[in-house]
Amino acid sequence: MIETNLYYPLWKRYLPVFAIQLKKALSEEQEINFTKSDFHSLGNRNKSDYGFSLELENGKAKNNISGSAVARDLYEVLLNDAKIKELLQGKHYKISMGKAYILKIVAIVKPEAE
Repeated sequence: MIETNLYYPLWKRYLPVFAIQLKKALSEEQEINFTKSDFHSLGNRNKSDYGFSLELENGKAKNNISGSAVARDLYEVLLNDAKIKELLQGKHYKISMGKAYILKIVAIVKPEAE
């Protein structure tokens, strides 16, 4: 049996932080430090890491996140929050996390046509 929404509690707890970091990311890359135990207490990945990449444009995932429960749960939690959903509209972000458990939020700004 596949468990779903394992990471909801973690992502929901950080919603206020995400709102602030998404705004700040418009001017510079933002980072949120997590610990291994944040994920191990919730997840079931014994030997693999929890790294993922989630690219959002206008609130929609641009890349395939179906293989990552961590990314899927983050995406769903973000879109279920009205304030965050509003922040995502008209913008392009890349949210990623590597083996060091540092979540990075980068706003991808397209150069304006002159």
